Amino acid sequence: SRAPAGYYGGDRLISVMNECVDTYYFCVNQITVMDLLPSTTATDESDIVTTAGMTQNVEYIHLFPFRNYNDWVRSAIKQSYDRAGEKGCLAAKMLWDDGKCQHYRMEIDIRKYSRVDLDRFQDGVVRRMNQLGERGKEEHTFLLYLHRDLQRVMELVSTTYQMPMLPGTGAKLKGERPEGTCNESLVEQYHECFS
Repeated sequence: SRAPAGYYGGDRLISVMNECVDTYYFCVNQITVMDLLPSTTATDESDIVTTAGMTQNVEYIHLFPFRNYNDWVRSAIKQSYDRAGEKGCLAAKMLWDDGKCQHYRMEIDIRKYSRVDLDRFQDGVVRRMNQLGERGKEEHTFLLYLHRDLQRVMELVSTTYQMPMLPGTGAKLKGERPEGTCNESLVEQYHECFS
């Protein structure tokens, strides 16, 4: 797998965080904070205490890129076009035709919109803190930022928390995107289904 160790969360992420004490950034895949706890914590009090000890004196800074909802829809539809041209547009249209309104597996899935992800994530943090109670003191900071301001936000985080910059922050991985996008009617169809 090309994913970094701990990318899918769970016990592996906790062990990576404890092994890599000089690492400041961990990239995870749609993880909820409860995934950080060992799987037996719901019934095993000693595991809760152990986990609390493993994560004490850790401040979590959770970064969530934000984009205006309508801009996000257009960009996600554009990404479908970039991946597969008109076939990508047709695939999305077929899922939404005739009121089916099925989720699309790529970027244009409403469950991937950062505000939806943030709501789910916050609930996980609250559950975790309630479960750990006095046994484990953690601090969580949520930073919702405009996606285009990533470089400036990372500089601010680096300065405020006296951490090195995240390597590759200024890189433009998508480079030049191809011209064209799906028909505007697909945006309207998306909004009819999910807005």
